Amino acid sequence: MTTVKTPETHGATADANTEKYLVFQIGNETYGVPLLQVQEIRTYTPATRVPNAPDYVLGVINLRGNIIAVIDARTRFGLPPLPDEESTVVVVAQVNDKVFGLRLDSVSDVIDIPLDQVQPTPPIASEATQRFLSGVVQVGERVVILLNLREIFDIDALNYLAA
Repeated sequence: MTTVKTPETHGATADANTEKYLVFQIGNETYGVPLLQVQEIRTYTPATRVPNAPDYVLGVINLRGNIIAVIDARTRFGLPPLPDEESTVVVVAQVNDKVFGLRLDSVSDVIDIPLDQVQPTPPIASEATQRFLSGVVQVGERVVILLNLREIFDIDALNYLAA
Protein backbone atom coordinates (compact mmCIF):
# COMPACT_ATOMS: atom_id res chain seq x y z
CA MET A 1 0.00 0.00 0.00
CA THR A 2 1.50 3.29 -1.10
CA THR A 3 0.80 6.59 0.59
CA VAL A 4 1.53 9.86 -1.18
CA LYS A 5 1.59 12.93 1.04
CA THR A 6 0.15 16.02 -0.56
CA PRO A 7 2.42 19.06 -0.81
CA GLU A 8 1.52 22.03 1.37
CA THR A 9 -1.51 20.19 2.74
CA HIS A 10 -1.58 22.28 5.87
CA GLY A 11 0.21 25.38 4.58
CA ALA A 12 -1.34 28.77 4.02
CA THR A 13 -2.34 29.85 0.54
CA ALA A 14 0.00 32.15 -1.34
CA ASP A 15 -2.61 34.88 -1.82
CA ALA A 16 -5.62 35.78 0.32
CA ASN A 17 -7.76 35.88 -2.85
CA THR A 18 -6.85 32.35 -3.99
CA GLU A 19 -7.30 28.93 -2.51
CA LYS A 20 -5.40 25.74 -3.30
CA TYR A 21 -7.51 22.90 -4.67
CA LEU A 22 -6.69 19.26 -5.29
CA VAL A 23 -7.85 18.47 -8.84
CA PHE A 24 -8.91 14.95 -9.87
CA GLN A 25 -10.93 12.95 -12.38
CA ILE A 26 -14.14 11.00 -12.00
CA GLY A 27 -15.09 9.54 -15.36
CA ASN A 28 -14.43 12.21 -18.01
CA GLU A 29 -14.98 15.17 -15.67
CA THR A 30 -12.53 17.28 -13.66
CA TYR A 31 -13.34 18.08 -10.05
CA GLY A 32 -11.64 19.91 -7.20
CA VAL A 33 -11.75 20.03 -3.41
CA PRO A 34 -10.06 22.46 -1.04
CA LEU A 35 -6.54 21.18 -0.39
CA LEU A 36 -6.79 22.12 3.28
CA GLN A 37 -9.42 19.37 3.72
CA VAL A 38 -7.12 16.72 2.22
CA GLN A 39 -4.94 14.73 4.59
CA GLU A 40 -3.35 12.32 2.12
CA ILE A 41 -3.71 10.43 -1.13
CA ARG A 42 -3.41 6.63 -1.07
CA THR A 43 -3.60 3.84 -3.59
CA TYR A 44 -6.92 2.05 -3.30
CA THR A 45 -7.06 -1.19 -1.36
CA PRO A 46 -10.36 -3.06 -1.05
CA ALA A 47 -12.44 -1.99 1.92
CA THR A 48 -14.33 -4.20 4.37
CA ARG A 49 -18.03 -4.04 3.50
CA VAL A 50 -20.44 -2.86 6.18
CA PRO A 51 -23.87 -4.52 6.25
CA ASN A 52 -26.78 -2.26 5.25
CA ALA A 53 -24.47 0.62 4.26
CA PRO A 54 -25.59 2.78 1.32
CA ASP A 55 -24.46 1.45 -2.08
CA TYR A 56 -21.96 4.29 -2.52
CA VAL A 57 -20.09 3.22 0.64
CA LEU A 58 -17.34 0.78 -0.32
CA GLY A 59 -16.81 -0.08 3.33
CA VAL A 60 -14.24 0.76 5.97
CA ILE A 61 -10.45 0.63 6.10
CA ASN A 62 -7.92 0.79 8.91
CA LEU A 63 -5.89 3.97 8.54
CA ARG A 64 -3.05 3.76 11.06
CA GLY A 65 -5.34 2.45 13.80
CA ASN A 66 -8.39 4.56 12.87
CA ILE A 67 -11.36 3.02 11.08
CA ILE A 68 -12.62 5.29 8.28
CA ALA A 69 -15.46 4.92 5.80
CA VAL A 70 -14.57 4.93 2.10
CA ILE A 71 -17.03 6.38 -0.43
CA ASP A 72 -16.98 5.51 -4.14
CA ALA A 73 -17.25 8.81 -6.01
CA ARG A 74 -18.39 7.11 -9.22
CA THR A 75 -21.34 5.39 -7.52
CA ARG A 76 -22.16 8.55 -5.56
CA PHE A 77 -22.37 10.47 -8.85
CA GLY A 78 -24.45 7.81 -10.62
CA LEU A 79 -21.61 6.36 -12.73
CA PRO A 80 -20.84 2.64 -12.95
CA PRO A 81 -18.26 1.60 -10.35
CA LEU A 82 -14.80 0.44 -11.38
CA PRO A 83 -13.70 -3.07 -10.37
CA ASP A 84 -11.52 -3.33 -7.26
CA GLU A 85 -8.53 -4.38 -9.34
CA GLU A 86 -8.69 -1.14 -11.36
CA SER A 87 -5.90 1.26 -10.40
CA THR A 88 -7.53 4.11 -8.48
CA VAL A 89 -6.74 6.36 -5.53
CA VAL A 90 -8.37 7.26 -2.25
CA VAL A 91 -8.25 10.84 -1.09
CA VAL A 92 -8.40 10.92 2.70
CA ALA A 93 -10.19 14.09 3.74
CA GLN A 94 -11.36 15.67 6.95
CA VAL A 95 -14.82 17.17 7.17
CA ASN A 96 -16.21 18.49 10.49
CA ASP A 97 -13.59 16.63 12.55
CA LYS A 98 -14.43 13.33 10.82
CA VAL A 99 -12.04 11.58 8.45
CA PHE A 100 -13.32 9.78 5.36
CA GLY A 101 -11.90 8.32 2.17
CA LEU A 102 -13.14 9.14 -1.33
CA ARG A 103 -12.23 6.69 -4.11
CA LEU A 104 -11.41 8.55 -7.33
CA ASP A 105 -10.30 7.55 -10.82
CA SER A 106 -7.09 9.62 -10.63
CA VAL A 107 -5.57 12.76 -9.14
CA SER A 108 -3.99 15.26 -11.53
CA ASP A 109 -2.57 18.25 -9.66
CA VAL A 110 -2.90 21.06 -7.12
CA ILE A 111 -3.93 24.45 -8.47
CA ASP A 112 -4.52 27.94 -7.12
CA ILE A 113 -8.08 29.04 -7.81
CA PRO A 114 -8.88 32.76 -7.67
CA LEU A 115 -11.94 32.91 -5.43
CA ASP A 116 -13.43 35.81 -7.39
CA GLN A 117 -13.56 33.59 -10.50
CA VAL A 118 -15.64 30.83 -8.89
CA GLN A 119 -19.13 30.85 -10.34
CA PRO A 120 -22.28 29.30 -8.90
CA THR A 121 -23.18 25.91 -10.26
CA PRO A 122 -25.55 26.12 -13.21
CA PRO A 123 -29.05 24.81 -12.43
CA ILE A 124 -28.71 21.92 -14.88
CA ALA A 125 -28.15 19.19 -12.33
CA SER A 126 -30.86 17.58 -10.25
CA GLU A 127 -31.41 19.08 -6.82
CA ALA A 128 -29.89 15.96 -5.26
CA THR A 129 -26.72 16.33 -7.36
CA GLN A 130 -26.65 20.12 -7.01
CA ARG A 131 -26.02 19.82 -3.27
CA PHE A 132 -22.71 18.01 -3.98
CA LEU A 133 -21.38 21.07 -5.85
CA SER A 134 -20.02 24.32 -4.43
CA GLY A 135 -19.19 26.07 -7.71
CA VAL A 136 -17.42 25.90 -11.06
CA VAL A 137 -14.33 27.68 -12.34
CA GLN A 138 -12.57 27.95 -15.68
CA VAL A 139 -8.87 27.06 -15.32
CA GLY A 140 -7.05 27.40 -18.62
CA GLU A 141 -8.84 25.17 -21.10
CA ARG A 142 -10.77 23.11 -18.56
CA VAL A 143 -13.78 23.64 -16.34
CA VAL A 144 -13.23 22.43 -12.79
CA ILE A 145 -16.31 21.48 -10.79
CA LEU A 146 -15.78 22.29 -7.10
CA LEU A 147 -17.25 19.77 -4.69
CA ASN A 148 -18.92 20.10 -1.29
CA LEU A 149 -17.38 17.20 0.64
CA ARG A 150 -19.77 17.53 3.57
CA GLU A 151 -22.70 16.67 1.29
CA ILE A 152 -20.84 13.96 -0.65
CA PHE A 153 -19.82 12.16 2.52
CA ASP A 154 -23.33 12.68 3.98
CA ILE A 155 -21.86 13.18 7.44
CA ASP A 156 -25.13 12.52 9.30
CA ALA A 157 -25.77 9.19 7.55
CA LEU A 158 -22.17 8.01 7.85
CA ASN A 159 -21.45 8.92 11.46
CA TYR A 160 -22.17 5.33 12.51
CA LEU A 161 -19.54 3.94 10.10
CA ALA A 162 -16.52 5.88 11.35
CA ALA A 163 -15.08 5.44 14.80
